[in-house]
This record gives sequence, structure tokens and C-alpha cells, in this order.
Amino acid sequence: MLNRLPNAPAADQGTVRTPAVGDADTERAVPWPREADSRSVELACEPDLAQVSSVREFVESYYKTIIHDGDVICRMAVAAHELLENAAKYSTGGLSRLQIEIRGGANPRLLSVSVSNHADPARIDELKVAIAELGSTADAAETYQNYMSRATLRKDGSGLGLARIRAEAEMTLVLEFQGDQVCVKAVATPTPEEES
Repeated sequence: MLNRLPNAPAADQGTVRTPAVGDADTERAVPWPREADSRSVELACEPDLAQVSSVREFVESYYKTIIHDGDVICRMAVAAHELLENAAKYSTGGLSRLQIEIRGGANPRLLSVSVSNHADPARIDELKVAIAELGSTADAAETYQNYMSRATLRKDGSGLGLARIRAEAEMTLVLEFQGDQVCVKAVATPTPEEES
């Protein structure tokens, strides 16, 4: 079983991380050097809502041959689905890049799912606020419930995707800016009991 990655102080002004209450530092934060037992998938495509489910199914099928933990595969698939759906809805066009990496083979020690794309500049502040809010609480499930209540008042989208990653997939969210691109990462690591 994987746990969400603890947060480190932001390395620069362009990074926003969801704090993981009670966690120490994040010397293990991504990006990391590739290990012999790491497996990754990288896919670049035009974001299209009609293709999100197909990409999710591909991710699940590919990793079922590598990871023998249905929970980890499900969490990975949820993160990939929600991040790609956001790219399809909110990107300004061009390619979106999905990157998935695991370390540890059949018993993953680290899982990272990220999507990079050209984001609508008008939505950047909203994205920063959401990432910060999702990490500012010790109870991700309660925050998710609050997001569901607010969803009924929104005029544009439900706003539930990132909250779902945080609550259901139990992953930490990291927001990075790379030139004119935005990258949202969902990251999980093993729980301390599994490391011993």
C-alpha cells in the first residue's frame, strides 16, 4: 500500500505543494533518478474528453502486468483520469503530457502521476488555491465532502477532480510551472510500516 508523499517547503515560487499533516520533510520528492526497478509511461496527446477513459483503461492494463496490487492500480488510474480530464477541460490547446512512474516493481515504493499542459492563464490562481486548500487539512475526506457541496453552486465544472485524487487516491498534489506550462503531479509513497 502506498501513502501520500510528505511535503517539503517549496523549492521556488513556482511550486505549490499540498501539505501532508504530520509528515516530515520530502527529501524523496520528485523528480528522482530512474532506478533499475522503475517503470514509466509517457504519453503526449491533444486533450480530448472522449479519450480520457481509453487512456485510463490503457494505464490499468499496462500496469496490471507489473504491479500486483489492485489498490495501487486503482489509485493510479483515478489520478490519471482526473488529471487528463482537467487538461481536456481547462487547457488552452496543444499537447498535454501524461507521465506515470513507479519505483519498486511489483511492490511500489513510489508512484507519481502527472499531467503537463498549457493552462488557461485565467484559471491559474484558482488552481493554486485548490492545490493549497486540498493540502491544508488533515482530513481529505471532509474536504472532499465540502467540495461536493460547493459543486452544486458552480457554473463551470464540478471542481471535484483534484479533491477526488487527494481523498480517494490518497495522493499528495504538487503544482509546478515549467515555462508556459503547468504541471500537476499526484504522488504517493509507502507507509512507514511497509518500509520496515
